[in-house]
Amino acid sequence: MDKATVETSIKDKLDHQRAFWLRKNRRPVIGFTGTYFHADSVKILDSHESVLRPEKIDVERAVNHVDAEFESWKDCTGDLFWSASPFQQFFGWLSAVLGGRLQIKADMIWCERFIDDYGRLADSKDEGWSELLWALLDGLVERAAGRYPVAPKAVLSPLGILAEVRGNTELAFDLTDRPHEVEAAIDAITDAWVKLALGNFGHIPDWHGGYTSAPRYIWAPGRMIEFDEDPAFMFSPQAHQRFVMPSHRKLMRHFDYPYIHLHSTQLHTLDSLLDLDELAAIELTPDYGESIPDLIPTIARIRERKPVIVHGFMTAEDMRTIVDQVPPEGLCLVSRVDAVEDALRLQDALVR
Repeated sequence: MDKATVETSIKDKLDHQRAFWLRKNRRPVIGFTGTYFHADSVKILDSHESVLRPEKIDVERAVNHVDAEFESWKDCTGDLFWSASPFQQFFGWLSAVLGGRLQIKADMIWCERFIDDYGRLADSKDEGWSELLWALLDGLVERAAGRYPVAPKAVLSPLGILAEVRGNTELAFDLTDRPHEVEAAIDAITDAWVKLALGNFGHIPDWHGGYTSAPRYIWAPGRMIEFDEDPAFMFSPQAHQRFVMPSHRKLMRHFDYPYIHLHSTQLHTLDSLLDLDELAAIELTPDYGESIPDLIPTIARIRERKPVIVHGFMTAEDMRTIVDQVPPEGLCLVSRVDAVEDALRLQDALVR
């Protein structure tokens, strides 16, 4: 493909995705991503069973790994743009910045629970993790040289961070036993989350006037960020309004296109989320075993209010089922696949 053809293709994709955010696209945005579980991050590391320290991570090796991923995936992302990000998903940057210890064993990376006293959050110290993140972003930007976008690093939401560093069971009891401390902790973590998220944009340039999302590969004509509320399964709608929504509102006002990641089995907060004017879109992940036809009413309901991104392990038949029953305006379908060959096969069937 010559340079002029590539530039035309980029412009067409940009126009298509810009229309998506306005809910004016004439056909759905359709794309494909890899799986990017913990094992993909572990490949970059030398150690396979230890406490992970920032000085153990080789920036050049990580950049080489990400750049090689681009070469593999660049021609099979459909309407979307492959996007570089340090260690892709599932890496506890903010938990580590807050003082948590990252553990690595086999193909898993996780942060040890370390908050027994909420006061420890005020005393937590970043031991070099943010500096490492900035070095990785700088290295990726230099290596990309404009060939592909470098996305802000996706991290767990403030609520997800709190559940990780405190523990799900302990947090569930705290909602009743220590509610004011929970509120203060979420607020403090939200401030740290916003600081880290905004810091990303100090190290990555815009790409064709906007930014992309590493987990979903979508582009928006402004600063975009993803957040989630995965631990919301333990919150009633009333508790969600009290403890979680203030954090959502606080972080969203710092970005042009904030969107939230939801699982299809945690939709009891959907009414509240749809009422958030600042929320640019909702990303819905069908959980394992979830019936795509059964999700059609939810997808359609979201799309009536906001753009909706459906991202999960979907077959061509799954995606056609949605396309046949949901209007295209504000609809983006992204299939996660295990291999480049799977993406190419789906792309040939659905996009070309």
